[in-house]
Amino acid sequence: MTRSCAMLVLAVVLSSLAGAETLRAVLQSHRVPTGQFSDSDLAQPITSWAASSGEQPFLLAYYTDDGSGLLQAPLHVIRYDPASRDLLETTALFAEALPMNCLGSALSIGEHHGFIHIETHVSPSAGCVLLLSRQLVLRKALSSGLLGVAGEDRAIVEEGEIHFAAVHPMRIAVYDLRRDRLTEVYPPAEDPYRRQFSRALQAHMPGDDWCRTHNAPCDPRDFDSDLTGHVAVNEAAQVFGFEVRFDAGGFGDEAGEQVQPLAIAYVYRLRHGRWEHREFPAERIVSLFAVETVDELVSRKPQAAFKTPASR
Repeated sequence: MTRSCAMLVLAVVLSSLAGAETLRAVLQSHRVPTGQFSDSDLAQPITSWAASSGEQPFLLAYYTDDGSGLLQAPLHVIRYDPASRDLLETTALFAEALPMNCLGSALSIGEHHGFIHIETHVSPSAGCVLLLSRQLVLRKALSSGLLGVAGEDRAIVEEGEIHFAAVHPMRIAVYDLRRDRLTEVYPPAEDPYRRQFSRALQAHMPGDDWCRTHNAPCDPRDFDSDLTGHVAVNEAAQVFGFEVRFDAGGFGDEAGEQVQPLAIAYVYRLRHGRWEHREFPAERIVSLFAVETVDELVSRKPQAAFKTPASR
């Protein structure tokens, strides 16, 4: 299942599970004091909500359910710190500052190094990452999905794809909150394995008639690529990595039969303010580094991939 499809299913499940809950029930189940809320707000059903799980502080993002079956702005966010007993609430999201194309079900909410991240799901092709300060001030809204957090002020995101397109070339970027800068890191500009896969596709390309009939771009440089597993992050070393699977889907039957999927591992590190990377076949992780997964490599030997030249 693709990430977009999984997000759609999750959004539907969350909406169906959360629709009958009231704000009072959710807050009480998480031992959040309710004294600063009105009785009418507490009795109101909420929908399309997400709560932090097993984390401190407690976080909740939700919409008021007005019975229409539609999401109505604003998106409410609550932050409660049981240690200090500080409770904050905002209703500003989507009221003015936030683009309305981010108005979607809350899929997840969490806090890391003082910034809060919320994922919303709008459609199979659209979702957003909302980044807030711990005071619930909106810092940034990105048309992306959150993959990981790399340090105090960097979010790793997967940029949006067109769900119903013939192929889904993945794009991964790092957003720097401090500098308000989005840097695309995948696909890298120079990648011998992507070139290798493109040449294989080129040798088995469908004809122009097939491409027009299937509304397919038939560009061998852009092909299906999906994460295998999750993005592994080593914050102390400022290194992250992941495995990508290349696939010939969307290029016709001949390419699908003749061009075998290819799994490539990528490791990135921040060096002198720039992200540099190394890539290698995932099947060679054990022989190259004496670990079995990208996760182990990033956590146990974060610099190992950079000790020899790229393009192994």
